[in-house]
Amino acid sequence: MVFRGSFLEVMMHIERLEIAAAICAIVAVVGFSNGFASMIRPDKVQLERLPSGLTIAVAEDHSAPVVAVRIVVRAGSIYEQEYSGSGISHFVEHVESDGTSRMTKGQIDKLADEFGGLINAYTTSDHTCYHAVAPSRYFDKVLFLLSHCYTDATFPEKEVDTQRGIIESEIAKDLDEPMRVLWRQMMVTMFTRHPVRYATIGSKELFSQLKRDDLVRYYRRMYVPENTIVVVVGDVKQSEAISKVKKAFENFSARPLAPIVLPSEPPQIQMRKSVVEMDVNLAYLMLGYRTVPLQHPDLYALDVLAAILGNGRSARLVQSIKYEQCLVQDITVTSWTPSFGVGGFFIRAALSAEKIDKTIAAVHEQLDALKKAPVSESELNKAKKLIKSDYLLGVETMEQKARLLASDILATGDVGFSYGYLDRIAAVSADQVMAVAQKYLKQDKLTVVAVVPTGKGASGAKPAGKKMAKKHRIESSTLPNGLRLLTMKGETTSTISIDAYFLGGTRYETPQTNGVANLMAQLLLRGTKSRTADELALAIDALGGKVSASSDMNTFHVSLEVLQDDLEAGLGIVADIILHPRFDVEEFKRQQKNALAIIRRRADFWFVKPRQAMLSNLYRAHPYRMSKYGTLESVAKLTVDDVWDYYDSYVKPDNLVLAVFGETSSEYASSLVKKFFAEFAGRTIRPDIALDPPLAKNVELTVPTGWKQAVVFYGFRSCAVSDDDKYALEVLDAVLSGAYSPGGRLHARLRNAKLVYLVHAYNRLGVDPGWFSVYASCLPKNLKRVQRAIAEEIIRMVKEPVGDEELRIAKGMCMANEQVHRLQTSSQQAVAACLGELYGLGYDSFLEYGKKIDAVTAADVLSVARK
Repeated sequence: MVFRGSFLEVMMHIERLEIAAAICAIVAVVGFSNGFASMIRPDKVQLERLPSGLTIAVAEDHSAPVVAVRIVVRAGSIYEQEYSGSGISHFVEHVESDGTSRMTKGQIDKLADEFGGLINAYTTSDHTCYHAVAPSRYFDKVLFLLSHCYTDATFPEKEVDTQRGIIESEIAKDLDEPMRVLWRQMMVTMFTRHPVRYATIGSKELFSQLKRDDLVRYYRRMYVPENTIVVVVGDVKQSEAISKVKKAFENFSARPLAPIVLPSEPPQIQMRKSVVEMDVNLAYLMLGYRTVPLQHPDLYALDVLAAILGNGRSARLVQSIKYEQCLVQDITVTSWTPSFGVGGFFIRAALSAEKIDKTIAAVHEQLDALKKAPVSESELNKAKKLIKSDYLLGVETMEQKARLLASDILATGDVGFSYGYLDRIAAVSADQVMAVAQKYLKQDKLTVVAVVPTGKGASGAKPAGKKMAKKHRIESSTLPNGLRLLTMKGETTSTISIDAYFLGGTRYETPQTNGVANLMAQLLLRGTKSRTADELALAIDALGGKVSASSDMNTFHVSLEVLQDDLEAGLGIVADIILHPRFDVEEFKRQQKNALAIIRRRADFWFVKPRQAMLSNLYRAHPYRMSKYGTLESVAKLTVDDVWDYYDSYVKPDNLVLAVFGETSSEYASSLVKKFFAEFAGRTIRPDIALDPPLAKNVELTVPTGWKQAVVFYGFRSCAVSDDDKYALEVLDAVLSGAYSPGGRLHARLRNAKLVYLVHAYNRLGVDPGWFSVYASCLPKNLKRVQRAIAEEIIRMVKEPVGDEELRIAKGMCMANEQVHRLQTSSQQAVAACLGELYGLGYDSFLEYGKKIDAVTAADVLSVARK
């Protein structure tokens, strides 16, 4: 795959088996496919360059009543000149929509809410993009808002200061994320002169020096018509859309833009290495080779080479290093070919620090084999097919199509570049693949970067067990009002995670009140008795805080991350949100409208309809059959009194587990919690939730749609979170589908046979018995073969025990994924501790995960499969 900037019928009865009611809900959503139909044909794009220099591209697409709009400016970290390394492009992006000469930030936000608030922005090395997607009936409003903010930003001093705090927090957070640190270290090690070596967000030191006048100066220099591209894709009339864009930008006058000459990168003449120590559990390794820019003809052979090495379970590095030698938890390969300069060929792995040297040697062994002999025709064709599948399935939505079109114009000026990409991939020969391996994958062009656990940068590594024991020092206490407090002091983190979790969610809703918990969670952030919604947002932003509130099957929560010096202010805000909600009637109406828009938008996601159909048949009366978002009917009938009733029932101290994890003492955190939650009182009276009886027979359901893909969901009643069977089910999941990452029997059989784009399984736990699901997305012509294969693999799990080697690998996947995806950050650990305590398992139960998984036997897996 090309990366241009800086870095997502029914089951066939093949035999009669007595599985009782195991396979209990199957949904196959059938559509039609037409090869390249999802891509935008170049002759369907109207491209105009106005006298001012502004570039406009419009593609008419009536496949859905949706429109995507993008404004792209060539203003990224590589073009910052005297501001290099400060992140000024990113800073401007943050403040651009915070005020104009005609609209305040509040008015801008209100207008965005009118079309669902689906507006966002991002900054990369070479550009900044402001984008929105909305129902096409809101095109005029979307275009007005994006264009108005883009051309008339005023950078109010107050908003500049607010965003400064937010970005400072973001910079601190990024330094705690090993994958970001790994990439940044690769860039600064591989590149010595080219400004791509600078982080897009900037360094703390240089960022702190930026003033409002710097932002205004940079904005006026870079945000000019000649430097701007406007892209519209969707349910619009092309000529009308062009006219409307011209009208929107009629006062966007031409201004001179001085050419920016980027410094050339000197040749790399020897291997470079860099190791960073962090407070992490696993090591992260990246091997990088300098290669070519986007316009180079070797691009296509390099992309095929990357697919041969890393795309799919049978790819050479995946098969050999991950599965056969068991050296890594995960390994990926990327050919990065930007338009602005030399690119790179990157191999990334997550692994134990002790295995780094062996892994590097194993990678070199595989690369040497590719340099010595051409790949087979079948291996070459498999790689090309995987590239084609990934590429086409990545341009399904209007947003994806608009992104690709904007990228093509920005990088090449050719609206048909991507359309011709697959033809050029198809023309790559085995000899060309061998040639680029020989030419670019040389030792003197290699850069090796690793992020390793503290103390393992050298050979004298400390025992992992001691480190883990030191890291998880959770202290628990209960206040007189019943509130349970958990604290843990982080060793190196500079942020603090405050997480308040309550039992609740969908489990305590009825069909009439479905969606009320989610709506209440959103309203909690929209004002308190002492703060309006804007004042609350400003208070959080002033701390550089990251706040969230949501509901799920079994819980709802409020979470806030702040810098360590802001713990008292942060806890005060969380207490204010929980104890003194406003639930204003007008704000309720706005959030209700937004909730309905989200439900409508989710209906466009391919997995939502079949998944909901599966759950509606898997559970007949139990609340787990419902979506946390509610239905259009239920949410439309909710009142603000319903929200108050739900709040009064479940926001009680004895129903709350509050975690404060990060750089602070337990004593200090406890004193603050007692101070802010002293008035919190009351007791929770929870209703009894009746369980559904076992399904008497299998249920099969087919839902026809107009989609280009077919989707099949299988649902099985599972266990509750308190049941130790959950560990064997996790291993079963790993055997079938690779646990967190794609893999396992289903992926090997279906993805490598080119039958599916996606196949996965998961076990969803609840306070009451949850569900185990297997699902796949494929072309309709492959549906029956996919269903047959899934059914056969399910039957195989029920009939025969897993082999020793497969069991060992599956358990290793589970434990590695636990470390990588659930225990890396303070916030992840806080959530795990809160849920363990809330569910009655104990706040430290998550620390037993590895031991429990290690104890799972093949007989255990067979037993849960048969249940």
